[in-house]
Amino acid sequence: MNNVFIVAEIGCNHNGDKKLAKKLVEEAKKCGVDAVKFQTFKAKNLISRYAPKAEYQKETTGENDSQLEMTAKLELSYNDFIELKKYAESLGLIVFSTPFDMESVNFLDSINQKLWKIPSGEITNLPYLERIGSIDRQGKKIILSTGMATIDEIKKCIDILVKAGTKEEDIILLHCNTEYPTPDCDVNILAIKDLKNNFPKVNVGFSDHSVGYIAAVGATALGICLIEKHFTLDKNMPGPDHKASLEPDELGRMVKNIRNIEIALGDGVKRVSESERKNIAIARKSIVARRNIQEGEILTEENLAVKRPGTGINPMQWMEVLGTRAVRDFKEDELIEIREN
Repeated sequence: MNNVFIVAEIGCNHNGDKKLAKKLVEEAKKCGVDAVKFQTFKAKNLISRYAPKAEYQKETTGENDSQLEMTAKLELSYNDFIELKKYAESLGLIVFSTPFDMESVNFLDSINQKLWKIPSGEITNLPYLERIGSIDRQGKKIILSTGMATIDEIKKCIDILVKAGTKEEDIILLHCNTEYPTPDCDVNILAIKDLKNNFPKVNVGFSDHSVGYIAAVGATALGICLIEKHFTLDKNMPGPDHKASLEPDELGRMVKNIRNIEIALGDGVKRVSESERKNIAIARKSIVARRNIQEGEILTEENLAVKRPGTGINPMQWMEVLGTRAVRDFKEDELIEIREN
């Protein structure tokens, strides 16, 4: 199988601070991820002044400011993103960003972004979907989060993207639950199979908002192609997404465990491995003398037994041995021999 593409979702956990964003990039690199992802938006283009905060946002940032005011504090300028992108790429990381408004789509298009992430909240945004779907660029891929969406809504979204000009095979669906953090009872990893069954032409990944990284590691066994996980330097920092994010030591362990699971999954073909082949003779059994047996004595269930090692007559030949005569004297526990016809 191909390695799972691991994305550290920095998102807005830089709190609008370019220096903090740079530190997040550095730590993500140390953790061994393949890519870092940001969020690009102009708060005034994204959120109405009348939009309420989500409950998790109220819990993490209080109720003194509006969703618009909260989000405006988390903006990075376009120039800041360009600088961070160049820095992350210099470290060998793939860098991309999720646009949350049309102006930001146009900006990311202008810098030739190839990897596009459509967040769950935009899956019903027709003009936004048509704009991203119509981008014609060599190597373009669209990653589509499916939080809060029904199968029918996902189908309609894919249809819009394809009609706009994106090939279906260039779309990656992410199973996702849009609650931060997601309760274990709602993670529903097996929904990945449902997405695979309903959308056989696309690849499927997992955007994990649960606490810790067990769900992300477990999802690897279902043959996903991508894992996205929010990343922070400190879960206690102010901001809406830190609580549902991994700190560096956790992200590092997640990456290590995913890579270990990938190795352990193998190729799915049942065979005798080279590492265990040497143990066949040790663990299996042979037909042996239960007691001392004299030459010419008839071999019966009373004077034969099955014991380790497995270097003698295979016990699957038990019925062939019964009733024959001993070809020589055998001591107790000695491997039985028979004449070959």
